[in-house]
Amino acid sequence: MEEVGQIKKQWFVAELEKLKAKGLSRAEIARRLNILPQQLNNIINGNRGLSDKFIDGFVKEFDISHFDLSCKPIRKKIPLYDVDSIGGNHDIVADTNTPVGHVAEWIDAGDWFPEATAAIRHYGDSMIEYPSGSILALKRVEDQSLLINGRNYVIETPEFRITKKIQDDGDSIIAYSSNRDTYPDGRQIHAPIRIPKASIRHIDLVLGCVLKEYSNGPIPIIRK
Repeated sequence: MEEVGQIKKQWFVAELEKLKAKGLSRAEIARRLNILPQQLNNIINGNRGLSDKFIDGFVKEFDISHFDLSCKPIRKKIPLYDVDSIGGNHDIVADTNTPVGHVAEWIDAGDWFPEATAAIRHYGDSMIEYPSGSILALKRVEDQSLLINGRNYVIETPEFRITKKIQDDGDSIIAYSSNRDTYPDGRQIHAPIRIPKASIRHIDLVLGCVLKEYSNGPIPIIRK
């Protein structure tokens, strides 16, 4: 039953994203469903279940194809975010036109990365193990005391999102690049960055990446 509930939640969240793309805010969706915005957030966060009565009202109000579990394979789907992960510190800029965390689509993680909670596109050359344009499979870290030094993470602050190898340094995270190229004067092009933990909005462990090498070729799976 827990697995069925998770599938229902994934379907519901995906339909909410479609409504959001049409210009409907969560507050408007909640109003039309006769619930409070906080109640809607509780459903999204898994603190409240989805009853059959609620689903019936949801699909009727927004003219959505009814959720039919018998027609849906029980497969794990994770959100692919359309805000790019930036590899190099010379490219650190906030995307002011696209909200951080906007879901582009839901993708089937299959058996490649069973622990993945999200995916994101990676661009840049500071992390040589991840080709520019590849998709990173991520696992959200809920407890920052469990960070593993030397592993690769995607770090998100209110200003930027980057992929780096990390070192815990008390109140800060030191983010390193695996690309050690230098300028002619010997200075490192992708120098380490110190990020205060208080400024970190989210941090995700990189489980591996997916790269489509050719337009009609295979998709190699690179696990960490």
